[in-house]
Amino acid sequence: MKIIKQLAILLLVVIAIALILVLVLPVKQKTERSITINAPVTEVYNYLLKLENFNKWSVWSRNDSTIKNTITGTDGTPGAVNTWIGDAALSGEGKMQIISLTLNKKIKYHLNFEKPRQMEADSDFSLEEINGQTKVTWDFELATPRPSNIFNLFSSMDKEMGKDFEEGLQNLKAAIEKTGTGLAAKTYEVNPMNFPASSFALYRETIKWEDISSFFAVYFPKIYEAVSKAGAQPGIPTGFYYVWDEKNQKADMAAAIPVAAGTKLESDSIKIVDISGSKAVYVDYYGAYDKTADAYKTIDAYLLTNKLKQKPPVIEQYMNDPGVVKDTAKWLTRIIFLVE
Repeated sequence: MKIIKQLAILLLVVIAIALILVLVLPVKQKTERSITINAPVTEVYNYLLKLENFNKWSVWSRNDSTIKNTITGTDGTPGAVNTWIGDAALSGEGKMQIISLTLNKKIKYHLNFEKPRQMEADSDFSLEEINGQTKVTWDFELATPRPSNIFNLFSSMDKEMGKDFEEGLQNLKAAIEKTGTGLAAKTYEVNPMNFPASSFALYRETIKWEDISSFFAVYFPKIYEAVSKAGAQPGIPTGFYYVWDEKNQKADMAAAIPVAAGTKLESDSIKIVDISGSKAVYVDYYGAYDKTADAYKTIDAYLLTNKLKQKPPVIEQYMNDPGVVKDTAKWLTRIIFLVE
């Protein structure tokens, strides 16, 4: 009888200790890893925010040949979700959702693990540009609510999985430095504007990228001639881009000149097109016309972060005459995205 009492007391002590531990132990496990990538912050941010890219460089996707990923919503925007199903021993099942984006600074996710057991986690990437390079810090917090938090005494996510986060960041670094433009990339200031309702005299055609310069060289003079014959005052030379076909390297585009509303032309090929007034954003880019990629990337990132939808055409206004301004570094192009 004495032994039974002693065992009962011991059991009560163990339960009391367990209850105390459940109350005082943290309800989360956290791991954090960092890496420096030889690329500017805008390039790293634009790559990181896509769930499609996460599936390419994450260790778990790479190690599980059976995994199937399904992305719903607009990838790279808050609310987009990646749902995965894979080997139970490697990746299991779950979903990852983009919660918020802070342009060139932070990307936040929430994760729900369904199998092999149900868990929730929060993850974020913090970015800091230092001398043209970008420090990426990956924070991951796994929820371990009471009373299961008592098992935090016996396991450490940081020790068990830290190497996976390190390997993932190495994969990320390799992917960006291999395919990116490295230190040459540049960010630009994006400004909002109200694009006014405007009329344009234009000629539109689908052409190869390599022929864009010659296209403008041929049709701007023809449009100016048609506008002058109509007695109208021509405005700033403008390019319209309706479709930019990466696969076939072609563009559905137009050479255009602003004219007064109601202008009539005596031409079968050059048309008057009205563009409705619209909210818009723009970047003022200085440099050669074939080096605008970073300016476009900056605008794309701005639209994603601010949940803005671009509507065609993209408008480029060529603010000075290359025949007069010989220094390409002084060529000013205003790139305008109309938005909804």
